[in-house]
Amino acid sequence: MPNPFLDKQDTTGGKAGFAAFNQLTSDKAYDDETLKENPGGPLPSPVENPPDEFTEGVRQVQRPDYEGIQLKKFTDLKKSAEALDFIFEDEYIKEINRKKSEIVAINGNAFAAINSTGVNYPSTNERLISTTSDCPNDPALANNEKVVFDSVEPTGLVTFIYPSGCDVDITTCNSLSDCCLVGVKGKIYPDVLAAFHYPVLSNDSHGSTDLPTANGTFTIVSKDKTGSSYYSTNTLGIGVTLRLFNDNVTQSVTQSESAIGDYYFFGDDGDYVENALAGAATSISALINEINDIRASLKVRIGPPEVANNAGVNTLRSSKHREELDTWFIEAGRRTENTFDYQGGMDSLVGNASSISSYNL
Repeated sequence: MPNPFLDKQDTTGGKAGFAAFNQLTSDKAYDDETLKENPGGPLPSPVENPPDEFTEGVRQVQRPDYEGIQLKKFTDLKKSAEALDFIFEDEYIKEINRKKSEIVAINGNAFAAINSTGVNYPSTNERLISTTSDCPNDPALANNEKVVFDSVEPTGLVTFIYPSGCDVDITTCNSLSDCCLVGVKGKIYPDVLAAFHYPVLSNDSHGSTDLPTANGTFTIVSKDKTGSSYYSTNTLGIGVTLRLFNDNVTQSVTQSESAIGDYYFFGDDGDYVENALAGAATSISALINEINDIRASLKVRIGPPEVANNAGVNTLRSSKHREELDTWFIEAGRRTENTFDYQGGMDSLVGNASSISSYNL
């Protein structure tokens, strides 16, 4: 396209328009060249009419697959982190949640024994606590080794009426067999692995305004969760920092999952559970201790910030994150369109050449 200001340079507007059009033309030509598979090629021969063996040698020179090399560096580290995440989920998280399910079953059986009117109506030494503000020193909440989420309603502790079929009218109910009682229960949620990640980076998004380390957030890491791009099969290996999320953690990551079941708080600091179901207290306490032993072992394998060591998966993850960033930037350069609308600017200059060239201040 010829410069529309070629014969209109006797005004300040014409001179500026002439220079602006040339600059846009040059910028577009340069950017068009960067879109080619082999930018700048082929290079001119160093001599006129070079020998055939030189021409053939040049023709056979292969450009290193820099993108492929970088991608392999990233995917090898990702696969290594993925393998560890799989082990953590399969050998640690699954076992923790199996034991949590046992607690739900034992505690639920104890509650079932008192959850009816008549002959099974709970005696005083079998009852649940009656207010959320009087939560007992139950093993499920003791020593910051919780297995029950004890926040306020609606996701944590709640009061409810029991036993089943009770009479809510205190003027007609029999206090020894069918009056409604108030109890407290909480939700037991699964322990989960979650990683702090950057969605733009993990999703391999390359929009014009995307920044790879923007809007960081936690996402659950699991072979049963799917993401995007390199994490479309599962979310194993995703993110910068892996964490163990359980009922000791204030974030709501665990509560985004379905609860395993209810936990009923028996009176007398939980000791009444033994009156409802023999052996229940001992079994529940043992399971909670086992859960916390597993949690401690898992944190060692996760590494910082869970445990200060250099042998955890998070040390490996930091290397993976660096290579993932390099891969993202390389792939962000694979454009099919100009970075700016150079042609639009040129078209505007052509369409307004007369007006611009008439300006002479």
